[in-house]
Amino acid sequence: MKRLVFAAALFALLAISLTVAACGGNEVPSGAVAAVGDGVVTQEQFDQILEQAKAQYASQEGAPAFPEEGTPQYNQLVASIMNYLTQNELIAQKAKELDVTVKDKELTDRLAQIEQSVGGKKKFDKLLKQQNVTMEQLTEQVTAQMLMDAVKAKVYEGVKVGDDKIKAYFEDPANKAQFEQPETRDTRHVLTKTEAEAEKVRALLAADPSDANWKKVAKKYSQDPGSKDAGGALGAVAKGRMVPEFEKAMSKLDVDEISVPVKSQFGWHVIQVTKVTPGKTQTFDEAKERISQMLLFQVQATAWTKWLEDATAEADVVYAAGFDPGKLTAAPTPAASQPAPSPSETK
Repeated sequence: MKRLVFAAALFALLAISLTVAACGGNEVPSGAVAAVGDGVVTQEQFDQILEQAKAQYASQEGAPAFPEEGTPQYNQLVASIMNYLTQNELIAQKAKELDVTVKDKELTDRLAQIEQSVGGKKKFDKLLKQQNVTMEQLTEQVTAQMLMDAVKAKVYEGVKVGDDKIKAYFEDPANKAQFEQPETRDTRHVLTKTEAEAEKVRALLAADPSDANWKKVAKKYSQDPGSKDAGGALGAVAKGRMVPEFEKAMSKLDVDEISVPVKSQFGWHVIQVTKVTPGKTQTFDEAKERISQMLLFQVQATAWTKWLEDATAEADVVYAAGFDPGKLTAAPTPAASQPAPSPSETK
């Protein structure tokens, strides 16, 4: 992980999640930008995340300039921040009702994992500074994420996918292609610039086709940076993955046969197929676990969206002027069409 995942980095994801709708019975107190049930989102919280977003823009080489206030891009950013903060406040309130908490040790362990993932304390502290985030702020944001995960787990309790639905998915003709596994060929090659070099490579490999010699020859002669240090290995190659000239030659090779030099747009290849795995169609038993996980993910996503909608409806969310995500991202109202001029007006 090259940089920390702070709240500002989550905006793109949160912007497409549930947009909390304003209800109207609540009031936004002074110093706040939204009222959420019995709690608020403060101006200070919003400003904090906005400053972090600015720091992230500034720290990314080649990134576009921070959007100007009033532009659609700026409004989208504000809407994302508001969705993030409002959802966090909503979840924090509901977590208490569900008796869901984040344990101190779990939080400490998560923060330690983040520190380790960026290369240790020194790099961690440097990134915090670059992103304009204090340790206290990061702790709050990580806690909010963990609390959301814990509430999700609570919502997912009892959410299951029956065997009948799994079976129906497998037997649906529209899904048949998902369970067809094409033939694959474990392939390795050496790529050279010229035909003469390829002929030399072929002679060296034909004289000694051992794995050790393939590694030696590929490392010395291959122009393919992705495979030269792996003995030229390309892994299990399915039809359609390689350029036509390579694929045509590969498909005609017997196992362990070494090809004549093959020209493609990249240069000259010397190819060997070391294993052929025939194509097959998965059985229900082989596909069942994958289908189950996929359908469960879909059912859980639906359950979470429904839970958020219900929780939001109960929270009576109200936004201060200029902070309503729905209004910030609404399409502009088309200008009223002007009537065509009358004949007298054209004279």
